[in-house]
Amino acid sequence: MKKEYLILVLLICALSVYLVVKKDNRQNYTLPNPIKIEKGEIDKIVITQNNLPMEIAKEGERWVVSDKKYPADMTAVNRMLDTARNLKVSGLISESQEVIRYELDDDHAIEVKTFRGNELLISFKIGKTAPSANHTFIMLAGDTRIFQADKSFKAYFNVSVDALRNKQVLTFKQDAIKRVTIKKDGVSKTMTPVPPKDGTETSAVSWKFEDGTSPDKAALNNLLSSLSFLKCEQFPEDLSTKDLEKESPICKIILENETQIVLNLFDRNNDDSMVGTSSMNPYAFVLESHKSKDILSYADKLAKPIKEEKETNKKE
Repeated sequence: MKKEYLILVLLICALSVYLVVKKDNRQNYTLPNPIKIEKGEIDKIVITQNNLPMEIAKEGERWVVSDKKYPADMTAVNRMLDTARNLKVSGLISESQEVIRYELDDDHAIEVKTFRGNELLISFKIGKTAPSANHTFIMLAGDTRIFQADKSFKAYFNVSVDALRNKQVLTFKQDAIKRVTIKKDGVSKTMTPVPPKDGTETSAVSWKFEDGTSPDKAALNNLLSSLSFLKCEQFPEDLSTKDLEKESPICKIILENETQIVLNLFDRNNDDSMVGTSSMNPYAFVLESHKSKDILSYADKLAKPIKEEKETNKKE
């Protein structure tokens, strides 16, 4: 009996040692902690794909993209900044440099470098998104191992210059507009708001044409709503504002508050989309077809004023 107990104790000890050693071997690595970056420290991001670098930099209070210094879309830039600042490595995936398997080879990887002035803050390569769609495979600069980073963020950096440009071409407050002029098909119509007769403020502002007739109220409201935060689809490289200004627009809309805001639309594509220019943006642009259709539809309705309705109820 004593011999059996002794053997049992030895087996338990051996098994305990084996489990401890196995556990130690399984965790025989330390996950790197990327440098902590405070908000506002990064003032330049360089993204390289297929040996083609793209620079996004801060100039004063704004961010610009490429050497042409196009105004950048701040929603897209902020996603990049937040990802770089909060990069968290959550697991070691491979130590054998299986870069092709994880799309971290030169043909597929996206290299990201962030700077503060000329100082490199963090540099990493982005591979494919993990099957879980909640992680991204990455490599850190100076480290040949492949890690898993929290969140799926490859799409934030897999973008072109055009995708990063600020597409907003018009912006204004609707209630600040004091005069609207529409020029289309050889007809020019101007509308101004009419103060309430009793002198009280009201959100239901009425508008009149210069001859006293009333415009289509719904069309005017829809037009101002469509234009108040108008974004274009793209900025074609082969199209310039200077060239378009030599042509006659099929529709010109002039909005006046403290300044004059002008939108010109040209039918150059021979399809439903329109090219245009704006006094609030120096670049010629293309509008999506549904936006072009809506704007032209509202302009057509406003070019045909409706007759003033006579009051049917009179005060005694």
